[in-house]
Amino acid sequence: MAAAGLGLAVMVGGCASPPPDEPDPTDAPAAAGSTSKARPTLPTEPPLVLPPPGSGPTSPTGPADPAAPLFPDGPCQPSQLDVSASPVDPALGYRQMRVRVINHSRVPCVLTGYAVVTARGSSGTVFRNPRGRLHDSESADARTVPLDPGATAHVDLGWRGDLAAAGVEQTASMTIVVTDGSSPATVPLDPTSPVDVVDGTEIRVGGWRPGAD
Repeated sequence: MAAAGLGLAVMVGGCASPPPDEPDPTDAPAAAGSTSKARPTLPTEPPLVLPPPGSGPTSPTGPADPAAPLFPDGPCQPSQLDVSASPVDPALGYRQMRVRVINHSRVPCVLTGYAVVTARGSSGTVFRNPRGRLHDSESADARTVPLDPGATAHVDLGWRGDLAAAGVEQTASMTIVVTDGSSPATVPLDPTSPVDVVDGTEIRVGGWRPGAD
């Protein structure tokens, strides 16, 4: 019986599972290294460096002139002007009349070049009048005349009256375009001083001059 019990104990001991293997501590770093990946290094942008003030490129037109007006003066318009005409001055068949304009608005404007005059007859006929230039050196050349609020300028007109025969339709009304970019303005004529411009009469125009005379 004792022998049988000993044999049974040996058999049971032989069938028991062996203890689990202990992990080798030298293998731990290798295992950890094999399962984890190193994070990639992201590139960094260089810092933004601003140029010092005044070192950048300048405008091709240069800085704005502080003395320049915010709104440059435009051509004078009829709505800005009071227009008047002197009596006709006859002299040996040659006539002359002065047209004056006053800027009654609050906005300055400019007169440039030569005015354009159009005459109409008493029956409404639009005359075809050749355009000429005055030969007087003081008023012949064109100028640029700034016209501030309240300022006055004048221009002289001249013509010959030899075509104004009896029965020929003469001027009853007149308009003037004072400058390029403007519109026709009515020239009030003196009824006591006839303007003997007829169809075909050459009207000579001088340049604008500042002042009433």
